[in-house]
Amino acid sequence: MSTQTSFSHTTADARGSRLTAREAFNGAVASSAIAAAFDLGLLRELADGPFVEVEEFAARHGVRVAPVRAIVAALAHLDAVSCMDTQVSRGPAFEDVWENKGYFLWLVGGYGRMLSEAGVLAAADPSTSVRDGGVIARAGKDYGAQFVDPRFDAVLDECEFTTAADLGCGSANRLIRLALARPAGRYLGVEVNPAAVEVARAAVRAAGVEDRVEIVHEDISRLAADRFAGYDLVFSFFLGHDLWPADDCVRALTGIRAAFPDARTFLLADTYRSERLTHPDTPIFTLGFEYTHAMMGQHIPSIEEWRTLFAKTPWNLTGFHPLDIAYSAIFELTTAPRLPHSRTAGSGSPA
Repeated sequence: MSTQTSFSHTTADARGSRLTAREAFNGAVASSAIAAAFDLGLLRELADGPFVEVEEFAARHGVRVAPVRAIVAALAHLDAVSCMDTQVSRGPAFEDVWENKGYFLWLVGGYGRMLSEAGVLAAADPSTSVRDGGVIARAGKDYGAQFVDPRFDAVLDECEFTTAADLGCGSANRLIRLALARPAGRYLGVEVNPAAVEVARAAVRAAGVEDRVEIVHEDISRLAADRFAGYDLVFSFFLGHDLWPADDCVRALTGIRAAFPDARTFLLADTYRSERLTHPDTPIFTLGFEYTHAMMGQHIPSIEEWRTLFAKTPWNLTGFHPLDIAYSAIFELTTAPRLPHSRTAGSGSPA
């Protein structure tokens, strides 16, 4: 895995590497500022040019100057930006913030309501929807391009396919990339979240690939048999844990096999349980991922739980490919029998 930058670790102090209350509080404010700066396009303009004029930026984007200045001040607290009069430029920590910005949009924008109502939600029905699927899709497009897609592309290069389906397609970014790279193919996105469906369809239109990419609004845990015949590759990113508990997941994976009767390979990418949340060096994303899903009453399976479960489905685990997101990997599932010297051994092993 590539080495994550300083956001991967908590700040060190005289007592070790635990966060102080002051650092935790200021960090929460800074997290909001990073997500806002990403959403407003401020981070993009700082990445593309030598500086940004605050008042001119606010006027051009139709936002108030005072909030932009507050966002800049919070970013300056992190050394992400440097300020001189009305100009803002990249600071020493800008690259760190830029690389990890998608995680902050995911947490603050996608789960903001959950974070603010966590005490209430602890006593509420865990099925209550408190996440923004559209924002999560946009955030995933950003961090996925850096930490997931290069690994995914390497795995795809070893697969033979002309048609492919993305289950839980989010922003449809991977389908669009495939459609542009392999224009002779046919591609399908299946998404249950209405907001994400709209994001995906808009992105497909904008990319001009409507002739070969279709987005459908369906629940992958309730697909009809033979619903999507003709697709020889299926993949899914960061959705598998939503199918648990185990019995439900077995039914869902069995149903996916029935719905895609011609699929030879299923690339299931997901984040698995870390088993070390109290460790002071817990990497970025891990704590937020397990915290938010616990609030929703969703079990995050370990690697061994996944292995045990796959053995109960029509799919065979034939490969394991670590991603550059902590405790995340692509499980390569096929309809062929597992071989004694399959690619599992050569694709990396879980830590």
